[in-house]
Amino acid sequence: MKLKIDLHVHTVYSGDSSITLEKAIVAAKKAGLDGFAITDHDNVEMNKKILGKNFDLIIIPGVEVTSKDGHILGLGVLEPIKPNLSAFETVKKIHELGGLAIAPHPLNPFKHSLNKNVVEKIGVDAVETANASMPHILQFKVEELAEKLNVAKTGGSDAHIPSSIGKAYTIIEVEEKSLESILKAIKDRKTTPLKKETSINEFFPKIWLKIKRKIKEL
Repeated sequence: MKLKIDLHVHTVYSGDSSITLEKAIVAAKKAGLDGFAITDHDNVEMNKKILGKNFDLIIIPGVEVTSKDGHILGLGVLEPIKPNLSAFETVKKIHELGGLAIAPHPLNPFKHSLNKNVVEKIGVDAVETANASMPHILQFKVEELAEKLNVAKTGGSDAHIPSSIGKAYTIIEVEEKSLESILKAIKDRKTTPLKKETSINEFFPKIWLKIKRKIKEL
């Protein structure tokens, strides 16, 4: 069967997102998704809230780790991972915890992204080739990178507001609706990333949330 899953969603635990668990579920259903992954910045608190609970759709635990070299997604990760390790050490830790390591929005100069040389050396399981805010000029280069590494291509909205959920997502061909089956399918490259056009108006709330986060850190 094929599942439509947004593999990159931030909740209020990221500090720069307005998405609660309830809002994420409503938005995912509205977007026609079968599920989404929680990938908060260096925080796994929301993952604890979904443990042992049944929802109408699939919710994948995860995290977006800040390494010294750029952001790295860890899917299937329930435990916190220390930030500011090297990218290689971060990927190693994700694998030790039984997760998959994905290079999100790679090569993007407007985000804390991994560069090409780093992605090629650290052993990621997938490359996010469809990100809702990825400049079109990078699309070919990112897809070329995934093909060179012979790893899965994934899609995720990188949503920080509810309306962005589902703007980019991944079609995953799985044997059954389970976390294990989904992770295995990604590892086996049974994925098709897709992306919708994003209105510039959707970026303003995200920018404001980031500004408020920086002010709180002062």
